[in-house]
Amino acid sequence: MSATTPPPAMKPRSTAQNVFELLRRDIVFGVLRPLEPIRENELAERLGVSRTPVREALLRLANLGLVEIFPQSGTRVSPIRLEKVRAAQFIREAVEVEVVRRACRTATDAHFAEIRNLIEDQVVAAGRNDLRRLFELDEEFHRSIHKAADLLAVADELDDLKVHQNRLRYVSVHWPRSADSIIAEHRLILEALRRRDEEQAAAAMTTHLRAVLPVLDQVAGDADGSVS
Repeated sequence: MSATTPPPAMKPRSTAQNVFELLRRDIVFGVLRPLEPIRENELAERLGVSRTPVREALLRLANLGLVEIFPQSGTRVSPIRLEKVRAAQFIREAVEVEVVRRACRTATDAHFAEIRNLIEDQVVAAGRNDLRRLFELDEEFHRSIHKAADLLAVADELDDLKVHQNRLRYVSVHWPRSADSIIAEHRLILEALRRRDEEQAAAAMTTHLRAVLPVLDQVAGDADGSVS
């Protein structure tokens, strides 16, 4: 490519992709509650788009198990299926424990600094009782470990899987985990990473990710396999 040749333009994100990400975020954060109806016409009008990208986004969400589409009846937000949360936890643990092991071998001082800064930002968010920001920073924390392991593509693959677990974390009134305990677990993971202690990092990550299991048992005792 010559010096005068302009770089190729980045492909713009599609309207359907933007609608999909907006709806997925609203479902995870409980803006759209379990069993709440979704009306294509109203949603398209509110977002200022045609019905086509809305329909495409809803089909993708249905494939993820986040919405249910009933022909001739309409669309609603899916209840939180506990079996999907359990599956997400099982797969996520298997993947993220191996990722943190690899990060022990590949992380640089810059990665450690990035992770430490995310934890300190979590402390600030917790002090403000900003649960949504704390949740977002938790996602960034885990993604930063994938980055340190040079496995961001793996983090991308986990995103769709984790939405079921994240819904329970953010929507369910049963979630008892305190910000302090989450931050303390993150600090233990970082310290193991800094020491490049693969066994301790794996153990700390396992403990952190298994914290959802008692919550699942509690919710399962009160529900019929779903949370609405």
